[in-house]
Amino acid sequence: MYVTDTWNHRVEKFNAKGEFIKMWGTFGQGETPTAFWGPRGIAVDNEGKVYVTDTGNKRIVIFNSDGLFVAQFGTAGVDAGQFDEPVGVAVDKSGKVYVNDTWNQRVQVFEAGADKVTYASVKQWTINGWFGQSLDNKPFIAVEASGNVLVTDPEGYRVLEFDANGTILRGWGDYSPDVDGFGLASGVDVAADGKVWVSDGANNRIMRFTLP
Repeated sequence: MYVTDTWNHRVEKFNAKGEFIKMWGTFGQGETPTAFWGPRGIAVDNEGKVYVTDTGNKRIVIFNSDGLFVAQFGTAGVDAGQFDEPVGVAVDKSGKVYVNDTWNQRVQVFEAGADKVTYASVKQWTINGWFGQSLDNKPFIAVEASGNVLVTDPEGYRVLEFDANGTILRGWGDYSPDVDGFGLASGVDVAADGKVWVSDGANNRIMRFTLP
């Protein structure tokens, strides 16, 4: 299990029992692969590589399971391959990397080159949301086995689902302290059985959904 300890600017690794194994990262502005500035999203691919969203430094940094540097991509900006407040990251079964480029209000999709260390932006789509720039408005992302993509819209109190091409399939949620909505839709993930799990930060709970 890997955790981004955001304001300690590090990644921590634990075993399945929650016992600490190791950590890496210090505060910095990208001078080295482990010089993080508020890392948030984290994902692990089928090969065990760990993808970290180094939010403040506008990049994705990739490590092996021991925390050794593999590759990185991204710079500040609005062009394809650039980021403004990247937060959530997910990797599908084919190795494509999905990034919530929050303040550019889009999802970007990346593919590795033949060398496995260079990454190119191959697709993007606009999110009609993510309007705020507060510390709470940090959206996360998950990819289903079918290839559909789910993202949270924290201050929109909702979850959005897209197909692999970025076509909207459905969305659900509104502001509510009850089970008919969210207080702050934050983390999202999809279990092996297809159930969708969402962390509702403002209501201090985890919610589970069955898709139609």
